[in-house]
Amino acid sequence: MTKILIIDDSPEDTALLRAFCNKLPSTTIETAKTGSEGVARYEKWRADCVILDYHLADNNGLSVLSALKARNPYVPVILLSGRGSEELAAAAMKAGATRYLTKRGLSLDMLRTAVEASIRWMQHAAMMRPS
Repeated sequence: MTKILIIDDSPEDTALLRAFCNKLPSTTIETAKTGSEGVARYEKWRADCVILDYHLADNNGLSVLSALKARNPYVPVILLSGRGSEELAAAAMKAGATRYLTKRGLSLDMLRTAVEASIRWMQHAAMMRPS
């Protein structure tokens, strides 16, 4: 069972992401509306993948990404933004996001590919880490 944590303060976007994730095979989904709630939920639940909105009411996604990576450097995090930019994409990848996607035009196939590839990538990275 793949555990996916969605951190997004928009009820509409959260509902859409949940609907997409419900179509993925063998998935359990948790949600959080704020960055601090998301980090706390991750600490208790240890999701296999986190889908994180950049624009949150209490924080920005890069700060939340940093907090998640401090708890587990191998957690796959997909950063989403409604207003994409190359600068934000570069900053997200530099901060440890496994993927950066814009919400505009997001499809089930795009999300499925991002989730599956992110989990595989981070599993491989964790196996290759020095002992």
